[in-house]
Amino acid sequence: MTNNEKFFSLGRLDMAQVSSPSHKKGGLAMVTPKQALRLVEDNIRIPLGKTVKRWFKLDSFLIPMLSNIQFSDIKELRILPRNRFFYVEFVYQKERETS
Repeated sequence: MTNNEKFFSLGRLDMAQVSSPSHKKGGLAMVTPKQALRLVEDNIRIPLGKTVKRWFKLDSFLIPMLSNIQFSDIKELRILPRNRFFYVEFVYQKERETS
């Protein structure tokens, strides 16, 4: 039982706090499947959606393509907020080495 649940059961809180599904242990991650990504010159174009485009007049942003993997090998891209910075994870399938 968390502190908020204890305070709610004792009557010290007016409403119980309910965390949204996006605030679980994994944090707020933006997962973009391969079909939404585009290769523009040496950059990967990441779309932001209609709401962001309507509010901020920004439809996408670009990040540099890595030199150690091919764009065709990427399955999805994850953007993770950690310690006031954003980290990008490239998900790809690695070929098995036979020995």
